[in-house]
Amino acid sequence: MRTALAVELLKMRRSRVVMVATVVLVLLMPALAAGFMAAYTLGGDSQLTAKVSTMVTGSSWSDYLGLMAQLLSVGALLAVGVVVSWVFGREYSDGTVGSLYALPVSRARLAWAKGLVVLGWGLTVSLLAAVVAVPLGTMVGLDAPVGVGVVVRALAVPVAVAVLTTLLALPFGLVASVGRGYLPAVGAMLGVVVATQVMTVLGAGAWFPWAVPGLWSGMGGAALASGVTGVQLTLPVLVGALGLWATASWWTRAEVV
Repeated sequence: MRTALAVELLKMRRSRVVMVATVVLVLLMPALAAGFMAAYTLGGDSQLTAKVSTMVTGSSWSDYLGLMAQLLSVGALLAVGVVVSWVFGREYSDGTVGSLYALPVSRARLAWAKGLVVLGWGLTVSLLAAVVAVPLGTMVGLDAPVGVGVVVRALAVPVAVAVLTTLLALPFGLVASVGRGYLPAVGAMLGVVVATQVMTVLGAGAWFPWAVPGLWSGMGGAALASGVTGVQLTLPVLVGALGLWATASWWTRAEVV
């Protein structure tokens, strides 16, 4: 298992797909949150200020990091979803999947190694995004010295949202494996984004796993956020675990062609 983990980690370190996704999550998401927060605090009657006012109701650290959590609930699903699709679909798209069957490491362990490396990467970039968000928040005028404890507690929200979203992206590995390439998984990811919007509009978003992180972060408003229960927050964990287990089972039984 250690060998499989080391190989998958090396693949991710050298992947441009992973590099771009890392930049999006670590730099772009905090920068967007800071930019939107600056537009809100400056006020005015611009269209951007009006749109941001529907996402945030104050200029505190909790509001700023809650806004970043809302952005991550969408951005992380797309970025991590692309990474998961590439990690599990690359060998099929490149026509090298047959070589995996000749390795002494079982295919189930290879699948578990891929999933665990993605989880570790997701947790790492979530923490790095939170670290980057702090100086950006200070630059847009948020008061750090008064509320260090508040800042630390507020940082838990975007980190938790990013980790939950990473778990929700793991089932796309099964789609990439069954579809024998990363494009079917990308299509499924876009379908999930649409379904999330539909389920939220219908009022069933809190029980649709892919909508839970966004609603909990406040994307649907404070009333919907407070209505998300602990049971509903466990749904992404269950989906991620089942998705990874099903992918490993597929890799164990699937034929080469």
